Parts: sequence; C-alpha cells; structure tokens
Amino acid sequence: IHTLLWFAFIISIMNADHIMNSSRNSLDEVNDQFNHELSKQIAGTLPKGHIYRLGYPGNILLSTGFPDLPIELSSTRLYEKSKQDNHPYEIIDIRNIVLSLQSPLAIFSYGDKEKSQNVIIELKHKSKYFLVGMFITYYKEIDVISIRGLFPKDTAEWLNWIIQGKSLYLNKQKIQALIDQQRINLADVAYLDLNLVESLLETFVNPLQR
Repeated sequence: IHTLLWFAFIISIMNADHIMNSSRNSLDEVNDQFNHELSKQIAGTLPKGHIYRLGYPGNILLSTGFPDLPIELSSTRLYEKSKQDNHPYEIIDIRNIVLSLQSPLAIFSYGDKEKSQNVIIELKHKSKYFLVGMFITYYKEIDVISIRGLFPKDTAEWLNWIIQGKSLYLNKQKIQALIDQQRINLADVAYLDLNLVESLLETFVNPLQR
C-alpha cells in the first residue's frame, strides 16, 4: 500500500509539472505568434483590420480583478497610437508584449477597476515604460479584454498614481529601484514626493499576498 501511495504521489508531481510546462509553452507560442504577426504589420503585409490575440490574464492580472477573458489588440489601434504626436514610438517596441503583460511593473485602477485598468509593463521606448490601457469590452456574442491605450508613459507620472491611491499591484523590488533612479534627477520630478511614494510602496500589500 505504501509503495502504491508513493507511486501515486510521484505521478501527481509529474502531472503537475507537465501542466505547468504546457501552460508556459502555450504562452510562449502565443507570444511567438504575436511577434510573427507584428513583423507582418511592420512589413505592410498584415491584413487590414487584423486583431491580435494576446492570450488570457495570468495570476497577477486576475488578482487585480480582470476576468478570465481573452486579451485582444486591434492592429489599427496599434498603428494609430504609435503615430500620436504626444507619445510616438516604433511598433517593434512592443515585441514580446504577450509575455511582458504577465509580469507587469504595476497595475492601477482607471475609473472603475471592474471596467478598466492601466498596466505598466517593462517594455520601453527610450527611457519610458509602456502603459497598457486594458478595458473589459462586451460584444454581442463574446466578452473580451481589449487594449485601447498603448504608449510610453513618464515614470514620475505613474509613480504619482501610488500617492493618488490607484495602486492595485506593485512589483516592489523593481519599483524601489526606479525610485532610487528618480532621486538622481530630483529637478526633473520636483512635484513628486519620493519619500511618500517609498513609504506607501513599503506598506502596500499585493492582492496575492492578502
């Protein structure tokens, strides 16, 4: 009996590892497919009106209130956002966004957090991290999480959202490093109380830890 129980235990561990690896491989595949389609848009061979599929929210996004729905991005919106005068960027800058969304720097509420949230990811244009504005969109036949905002955001501006009480998730270690960097250029962020940001960061409890 003990031998049978031991074998059952080993098999359960192997199955768990297989499920985890399968999930990770699936995410890698989605990311590779996105990158492949992105290269087509850059080359001008992507069909007009194409919709990018970015997988589903992982544990971090789910913990801040995102439903388990597919994440989508319109190629048309991507092009339009990249050409805006106030925050232009190159479309290639968002390569690997599928993976980056699953490990964000921070997530903030945007109005009603049940309807929309701003996600700061580690992809950058020059020195600014990308903000991904994600909205829960209700269609006639299917509900999705649509990306409507996508542009590089000044670090001091979204750090100030911590003071404004908008934080839903914070990668404490990486944000602390950013605060330390901001202290070097205090003249550029005179309006930002870095001591207060640091204090709030220290006491903030992420949803997965509650």
